[in-house]
Amino acid sequence: MKDEKMKKKSKECKMKKASLVAVFGVAVSTVAFAGSGNMAKHNNMNNGTVTEVMTIEQVRGLSDNSPVIVRGYLLRQNGENSYVFQDNTGTINVEIDEMDWNGMNVAPSDYVEIWGEVDKNGASMIEIDVSAMKKL
Repeated sequence: MKDEKMKKKSKECKMKKASLVAVFGVAVSTVAFAGSGNMAKHNNMNNGTVTEVMTIEQVRGLSDNSPVIVRGYLLRQNGENSYVFQDNTGTINVEIDEMDWNGMNVAPSDYVEIWGEVDKNGASMIEIDVSAMKKL
Protein backbone atom coordinates (compact mmCIF):
# COMPACT_ATOMS: atom_id res chain seq x y z
CA MET A 1 0.00 0.00 0.00
CA LYS A 2 2.84 2.33 0.85
CA ASP A 3 4.47 1.59 -2.54
CA GLU A 4 1.24 2.47 -4.35
CA LYS A 5 1.05 5.82 -2.55
CA MET A 6 4.69 6.55 -3.42
CA LYS A 7 4.10 5.71 -7.09
CA LYS A 8 0.99 7.87 -7.18
CA LYS A 9 2.84 10.82 -5.56
CA SER A 10 5.75 10.38 -7.97
CA LYS A 11 3.38 10.39 -10.95
CA GLU A 12 1.60 13.52 -9.64
CA CYS A 13 4.94 15.25 -9.13
CA LYS A 14 6.03 14.45 -12.71
CA MET A 15 2.73 15.77 -14.07
CA LYS A 16 3.11 19.00 -12.08
CA LYS A 17 6.65 19.45 -13.41
CA ALA A 18 5.48 18.88 -16.99
CA SER A 19 2.65 21.38 -16.52
CA LEU A 20 5.04 23.91 -15.02
CA VAL A 21 7.47 23.52 -17.93
CA ALA A 22 4.64 23.99 -20.44
CA VAL A 23 3.35 27.12 -18.69
CA PHE A 24 6.87 28.55 -18.49
CA GLY A 25 7.42 27.90 -22.21
CA VAL A 26 4.22 29.71 -23.14
CA ALA A 27 5.07 32.63 -20.85
CA VAL A 28 8.56 33.05 -22.34
CA SER A 29 7.18 32.88 -25.88
CA THR A 30 4.53 35.47 -25.08
CA VAL A 31 7.04 37.89 -23.55
CA ALA A 32 9.42 37.49 -26.49
CA PHE A 33 6.61 38.10 -28.97
CA ALA A 34 5.25 41.11 -27.10
CA GLY A 35 8.69 42.64 -26.71
CA SER A 36 9.41 42.53 -30.42
CA GLY A 37 7.13 45.52 -31.12
CA ASN A 38 8.05 48.01 -33.83
CA MET A 39 11.67 46.95 -33.94
CA ALA A 40 10.58 43.60 -35.36
CA LYS A 41 8.58 45.42 -37.97
CA HIS A 42 11.74 47.35 -38.87
CA ASN A 43 13.94 44.25 -38.97
CA ASN A 44 11.55 42.50 -41.36
CA MET A 45 11.24 45.44 -43.70
CA ASN A 46 12.23 44.16 -47.14
CA ASN A 47 13.85 41.11 -45.56
CA GLY A 48 16.13 43.24 -43.37
CA THR A 49 18.12 44.73 -46.26
CA VAL A 50 18.25 48.24 -44.75
CA THR A 51 21.12 48.59 -42.32
CA GLU A 52 22.66 52.00 -43.05
CA VAL A 53 21.40 55.42 -42.09
CA MET A 54 20.61 57.60 -45.12
CA THR A 55 20.34 61.34 -45.60
CA ILE A 56 17.20 63.11 -46.80
CA GLU A 57 19.11 63.93 -49.99
CA GLN A 58 19.70 60.20 -50.59
CA VAL A 59 16.08 59.34 -49.75
CA ARG A 60 14.82 61.74 -52.43
CA GLY A 61 16.61 59.65 -55.07
CA LEU A 62 15.03 56.34 -54.04
CA SER A 63 12.05 54.64 -55.66
CA ASP A 64 8.61 54.29 -54.09
CA ASN A 65 8.36 51.78 -51.22
CA SER A 66 12.14 51.68 -50.68
CA PRO A 67 12.99 50.99 -47.02
CA VAL A 68 14.93 53.77 -45.26
CA ILE A 69 16.55 54.70 -41.97
CA VAL A 70 17.11 58.41 -41.28
CA ARG A 71 18.34 60.44 -38.31
CA GLY A 72 17.44 64.00 -37.48
CA TYR A 73 14.79 66.18 -35.87
CA LEU A 74 11.00 66.41 -36.03
CA LEU A 75 10.60 70.17 -36.42
CA ARG A 76 6.82 70.60 -36.38
CA GLN A 77 3.49 68.99 -37.07
CA ASN A 78 2.24 69.60 -40.60
CA GLY A 79 -1.14 67.85 -40.47
CA GLU A 80 -2.96 65.16 -38.49
CA ASN A 81 -0.20 62.52 -38.88
CA SER A 82 2.24 64.56 -40.96
CA TYR A 83 5.44 66.12 -39.59
CA VAL A 84 8.43 67.99 -41.01
CA PHE A 85 11.66 66.03 -40.47
CA GLN A 86 15.12 67.57 -40.94
CA ASP A 87 18.67 66.30 -41.16
CA ASN A 88 21.80 68.18 -42.25
CA THR A 89 20.91 67.74 -45.97
CA GLY A 90 17.32 69.01 -45.98
CA THR A 91 13.74 68.46 -44.90
CA ILE A 92 11.04 65.96 -45.81
CA ASN A 93 7.52 65.21 -44.67
CA VAL A 94 7.08 62.06 -42.60
CA GLU A 95 3.81 60.32 -41.79
CA ILE A 96 3.68 58.94 -38.25
CA ASP A 97 0.58 57.00 -37.28
CA GLU A 98 -0.50 57.11 -33.63
CA MET A 99 0.65 53.52 -32.95
CA ASP A 100 4.17 54.29 -34.22
CA TRP A 101 4.77 56.83 -31.43
CA ASN A 102 4.90 53.99 -28.87
CA GLY A 103 4.00 56.44 -26.11
CA MET A 104 7.02 58.65 -26.85
CA ASN A 105 6.98 62.43 -26.52
CA VAL A 106 9.38 64.05 -28.98
CA ALA A 107 10.43 67.70 -28.87
CA PRO A 108 12.02 69.55 -31.82
CA SER A 109 15.35 69.39 -29.96
CA ASP A 110 15.25 65.56 -29.66
CA TYR A 111 17.52 63.67 -32.07
CA VAL A 112 15.59 60.66 -33.43
CA GLU A 113 16.11 57.68 -35.69
CA ILE A 114 13.23 56.78 -38.01
CA TRP A 115 12.61 53.56 -39.92
CA GLY A 116 10.10 53.58 -42.74
CA GLU A 117 9.65 53.51 -46.46
CA VAL A 118 9.56 56.05 -49.24
CA ASP A 119 6.07 57.11 -50.29
CA LYS A 120 6.05 58.88 -53.67
CA ASN A 121 2.83 60.49 -54.86
CA GLY A 122 3.70 61.87 -58.27
CA ALA A 123 6.96 63.47 -59.36
CA SER A 124 7.21 66.14 -56.67
CA MET A 125 5.46 64.69 -53.59
CA ILE A 126 7.72 62.44 -51.54
CA GLU A 127 7.49 61.51 -47.88
CA ILE A 128 8.55 58.78 -45.50
CA ASP A 129 5.87 56.49 -44.11
CA VAL A 130 7.22 55.76 -40.62
CA SER A 131 7.02 52.23 -39.20
CA ALA A 132 9.18 52.77 -36.09
CA MET A 133 11.32 55.38 -34.38
CA LYS A 134 13.39 55.98 -31.28
CA LYS A 135 15.13 58.83 -29.51
CA LEU A 136 18.91 58.73 -29.67
